[in-house]
Amino acid sequence: MNKKIVLITIAVLLIIVIALILGIKPALKSGSLDNITLPQGFKIDVFADALGGSSVSYPGPNPGPRMMLLKENVLFVTIPNLGEVVALQDMNDDKKADGVVTFIDKLNNPHGIDYYDGWFYIAEENRVIRVKESGNDLRADMGTFEVLIDNLPQAVISQGQ
Repeated sequence: MNKKIVLITIAVLLIIVIALILGIKPALKSGSLDNITLPQGFKIDVFADALGGSSVSYPGPNPGPRMMLLKENVLFVTIPNLGEVVALQDMNDDKKADGVVTFIDKLNNPHGIDYYDGWFYIAEENRVIRVKESGNDLRADMGTFEVLIDNLPQAVISQGQ
């Protein structure tokens, strides 16, 4: 019995040490916003959650939402680990997203987004694309899809950084 307790204790300590070395830590949960101190007159709240994040934050490519773009009261968000850009709209003005619409998917770790002159510009891991919106349905018009820059060198992430 004592051997089991010792082995379990060693395993738990080993896991903790490995987590500390790799920088693994719990991710922010919506209930933990109370610990954030804001200047007088400011307020913080969750606009949308469950967007492909992880309960654990670890080094390397971000597993959840990465970059945002606000266009005509619609928040466009890149989600690298899902390979998509989603649109979040607050139709009833309650400061909460009413739903998630997939703007475009099947992308290679999209992490940057911008809008200019009718085009959405999206930076993926290996290329930069642009696409227009299909009418007003918050979805990409794949007939306008263009690759602007292809074969970008991919970063190599080492555990020491």
